[in-house]
Amino acid sequence: MRLRCAAYARYSSDRQSPSSIDDQLRNCRQYAERQGWDLLDRHIYYDEALSGSGADRPAFVRLRTAAATVPKLFDVVLVDDTSRLSRNAGETARICEELKFAQVRIIFTSQGIDSKHEQADMLMMIHGAMDQEYNKELAKKTHRGLEGRALKGLHTGGRCYGYDNVKDPTITGADGTPAVRLQINEPEAAVVRRIFEMAADGGSLKAITKTLNREHVPTPRKRKDRPHATWCPTAIREMLRRDLYAGLVIWNRSHFVKRPGTNKRVRRECDPSEWKRLERPDLRIIDENLWDRVQQHITSMNDKYNFGNRPGLTPRSSTSPHILTGFMKCALCGANLIIVCGRGKDGHHRYGCPQNFNRGACPNGLRQRADHLEKMLFQQLQEAVLRPEAVDYAIQEFERQLQLSLAGLDSRIGRMRQRADEIKQEIETLVVNLIACRHNPTLVEAINTRQKELDEITRQLLSAEPNSVSAEIGRIRKFVAGQLGDIRQLLTGDVRKAKAELEKHVTAIRMVPQGEGKTGFYVAEGEWDLLGGYGENSGSPTKTDFRMVAGGCNAPKVLMVPFR
Repeated sequence: MRLRCAAYARYSSDRQSPSSIDDQLRNCRQYAERQGWDLLDRHIYYDEALSGSGADRPAFVRLRTAAATVPKLFDVVLVDDTSRLSRNAGETARICEELKFAQVRIIFTSQGIDSKHEQADMLMMIHGAMDQEYNKELAKKTHRGLEGRALKGLHTGGRCYGYDNVKDPTITGADGTPAVRLQINEPEAAVVRRIFEMAADGGSLKAITKTLNREHVPTPRKRKDRPHATWCPTAIREMLRRDLYAGLVIWNRSHFVKRPGTNKRVRRECDPSEWKRLERPDLRIIDENLWDRVQQHITSMNDKYNFGNRPGLTPRSSTSPHILTGFMKCALCGANLIIVCGRGKDGHHRYGCPQNFNRGACPNGLRQRADHLEKMLFQQLQEAVLRPEAVDYAIQEFERQLQLSLAGLDSRIGRMRQRADEIKQEIETLVVNLIACRHNPTLVEAINTRQKELDEITRQLLSAEPNSVSAEIGRIRKFVAGQLGDIRQLLTGDVRKAKAELEKHVTAIRMVPQGEGKTGFYVAEGEWDLLGGYGENSGSPTKTDFRMVAGGCNAPKVLMVPFR
């Protein structure tokens, strides 16, 4: 039987050779040819320069989605070895369980591990633990090497405004790359001194930012995840607190940890006892007197205006008390509209473009009262997008499509799932004992017996899985027709929960400014998903485009694209 195969490959660092992907896929292709199988070109997935410790890799996510598709798109997933799939033992186990549930085999070609074999789970668990331990040891060695470079006066970070990274070919790392030293960049250093002088004279973060942008002063290097190549208040704030400008290098002040299951890093402060302080007068840009004046000014401003709140200007769209913050995008520059004014006791909060308000880098100066804009936008969404006939039609069509492809309810499903969980726990315990006792025929036989029972339960569950469909459809109907039937209630509820629900239905609302001042208003454009993503694979028409007026006392009538 000629099986259909998918393949996955990955390499971790941008310093590794991209040809590694070709080598891995060549091994997978040769394995498929030896078996007489077909490797499908449209199902070859690979991630470049991404760590295997996180599961949020684009190609990896697409592979998992494709593997769960019904009917099956392929029968086997080929991977060169377990470390290419993941370097997290728990994640490896979850992936293999997902594939087994979807009746898709996974084969690690270099290690000869095939998920259909009885010993596959134990082997994958052992190799997964080894792959995870490799990551930990590599992190320790990397940290030790960076500490050695820092103590020698070498640079261990990335680019820093005001300095050039100069390679030192006399010192190379284990991978042959030359060490880097910092050297003052005089044109940029002049900008740094000017920023400190403006701050010492009482200039605010916004005032300094707008001055630099108005004069088109070259910005620090543009980051890939920041589309606007302009100065911003947060960058000025960090520069005013950077000890390096005063000739002091503090190494190991912080470290990064990854959010579980992802490759997203979060900065954490180290204990001050672990800091390494190194005097570097050759790197001083700001003299002692100017540095002290700025730090004293910062301290006095915090004491006077902070009132115990967290200092600094940071994006607050995720924690904002205003429900639409983070959803509305300025049509002229793409920035999120935020509350830019009216935070006083007697003022009205107003949405505006931060690129205009904070930086003066966008021509959109239109500001609209938050309460009026939110009320009008949600009212029109309810009246036009959430019409009862549209909701009923979408849910009925979604239900019909699901019922056509799913089997009936198995009354024993609850007990079967409970037994499956018990067996998994028993197998894990037996595997741990087997590793401790090395080869033990009795333990191996016990593991095999339970694995066969688990396989049989899984097979039955696959045919009985649709038991949850009726309940799921009921929940969808209740959610759409009930909670979102009066979407304006979201405005008076828990804002964080409301935002989480809103994210299921709309990704972005493009706000097009019309006019300016008191006579100006916005036209909101976007796409609303009635079922919040539930109907993506059902073929149901659950999405509708909208274009409506939002805010402004002189606004014209609503413009709406009909439900489709």
